[in-house]
Amino acid sequence: MTKKRHINQIIESLPPAIMSGQETVDSILQKYPQESEQLRPQLESISWLAEAKKGLEPRQGFIASSRKYLQQQIEILPRLNYWQRLFKRFTPQRWVFNIAAPIIVVVMLALVLNSLILTARLSIPGDPFYSTKLVIEDVQLATTYDPVDKLDLYIEFSRERTTEFVELVLDGDYELLPAAANRMETELIASLNAINNVSEQNSKTALPVVGSFQRTLSNEVSMLNILKSTSPISAYPGIELAIEVVKSGVMALR
Repeated sequence: MTKKRHINQIIESLPPAIMSGQETVDSILQKYPQESEQLRPQLESISWLAEAKKGLEPRQGFIASSRKYLQQQIEILPRLNYWQRLFKRFTPQRWVFNIAAPIIVVVMLALVLNSLILTARLSIPGDPFYSTKLVIEDVQLATTYDPVDKLDLYIEFSRERTTEFVELVLDGDYELLPAAANRMETELIASLNAINNVSEQNSKTALPVVGSFQRTLSNEVSMLNILKSTSPISAYPGIELAIEVVKSGVMALR
């Protein structure tokens, strides 16, 4: 048995004796003179806690007398009639509270909701709020009726899928890359369909969007190739799948 363990066993066995007053610091140190230097600080702490506990204990009869005093105070309170209770209930202060309380609750809920939405927007595949992010995007598309605005949203979401893919590679989540590449393909197809719809209605409106989107996809191909060259071999299948998806989008826009 080591000396430290022996001292710990002594300390564990002494608090009840000190707290009850059966032992004092000096009487214990006399029993263990060889360990007195290590024991004294801890024994003095235990002794101080014992004295402090005694000072915090209520005096005898305090609880009973306090209960009796409270009952007496309740009995001497004036009893209010109906009209007094009514006017007391609808004081100006209470009106202010009744109005302010719901407003504060609504504001707090709005802040919490805004925080959750922001967290969802910043999430990537594998995060708890990622499914919420996709639902928010679906709601945005469902509530956007102008074809040009909807096209902008599709292209924005397509770029977001590429950003998510890059973050997964940088984080080393290579097992999630195939699914992320499939989502890239789904968003890209939706963007191309939206471009076709706008082109059928007004080709001049769609032309600048097509050129901008084509340049974006070309840049994404270059970025993914650079990412592949700096990634381990285990990431190659997922990155190559994403490259093929983006290249097919470039070819479709041509």
